Amino acid sequence: MKSPFTILKFLLLALLLVGLAIGFVFFRVWQKNERPTLSDSSWDQSELVLGHAAHLDLTISAPWHREIVKPSPLSYPPFLVPVPEKATLRKGSLTLSGQRTWHLKVPFVATDTKSLNGLTASFPIKSTKRVSPNSVTLPLPPLTLISPENIPETPHNPEDFLTEEALEPEPELSSEDEDKKSPWLWALLALLLLPILYFVLKRTGVIKTTPAWEKALAKLDQLDPKSQPVPFYSKLTDILKQYTSDRYSVRARSKTSAEFIQVLRNHPKIQTDNVDELGSFAKLADAVKFADHLPHESEAPKSLDLIRSFVKATTPQPDSSDV
Repeated sequence: MKSPFTILKFLLLALLLVGLAIGFVFFRVWQKNERPTLSDSSWDQSELVLGHAAHLDLTISAPWHREIVKPSPLSYPPFLVPVPEKATLRKGSLTLSGQRTWHLKVPFVATDTKSLNGLTASFPIKSTKRVSPNSVTLPLPPLTLISPENIPETPHNPEDFLTEEALEPEPELSSEDEDKKSPWLWALLALLLLPILYFVLKRTGVIKTTPAWEKALAKLDQLDPKSQPVPFYSKLTDILKQYTSDRYSVRARSKTSAEFIQVLRNHPKIQTDNVDELGSFAKLADAVKFADHLPHESEAPKSLDLIRSFVKATTPQPDSSDV
C-alpha cells in the first residue's frame, strides 16, 4: 500500500499537469485575442407594433480577457431605438476552454415598419493594452414591425413615442447575478498553488521529509524476529521493496521476492555485491510465504540483519551526489 506522502505527491503532480494544461489553453485564447461571438439571439415576440417595446435577448461567448462593458448598444437601426437605461447585463460562468458567456436583455421601440433583414447592432467591449476593437457587431434576428391604427405626429422621436409598456422598469439584477464567480475556478487555482507552496517550503527547509533509509531502518527496528514466520517475512520483504521504491524508484510490488531481486540486480545504481547477498533471503522468504516452509529459529535474526546491512550499505554518504 502506498504511503500517504506518495499519494500526495502523485496528486500534486496530477494537479500541476492539469493546471499547466488549463494555463496553456487560457494563454492560447489570450494569444488569439478573438472577438466575442454570438451564441444565441431572439426577440420575446414575433411581431412588434410601432410604439411598443420588444426585448432582444442575446447570449455572447467572449474570451476570458474580453469583457462586455455595458448592454446599451453603440449603434443600431435608426427606426429601432433602445429604451434608455432599461437594458440589463449578466456575467456568466467561465469555462475550461477560456470562454465566458454574457447575457444581455435590451428593450427596443420601433418607429418605422422597415425590415431588419441584414441589419446589426454593436455593443461596447473593454479595451485592452493590445491592438483590438472596442466593440462587437452582432446581427439582429428577424422581427416583424407592424403599424398601429393611429400613428403619432412625431413617430421618430422615441421619447414621445414610448408607450406605458415600454416604460415599465426592468427588475434589477443582484450583484451576485451581475458578477457571478465560478467557485470551481478559485478552488482549482488554490489547488494549483499547493505544489508551488510545497516546493518552496521544502526548498527553504520548512518542510523536512524523512529519507528513505531512515524510514526503512525505523521499520526494521520495530520488527520482532521471534514473531510468526509468515507475517515476519511478509513485513520484511515489504520494507525492502518500499525502501528500494523510494530510494531507486523501483516498481516491483507485485513480483515475488526472487523476481524482485532480479530487478535489483539489473538496476545500474545498485552494486551487485549488495544484491547477491539477498539471493538466499529471497528464496527463503518465498518458501516461507508460499510453500509453508518453517525456517530454523536462527534464520529470522539473520534475515533481519541482512536487510538492515543492505539499507546501511546503500545509504548515501554526506559528500555523495547519489541521493
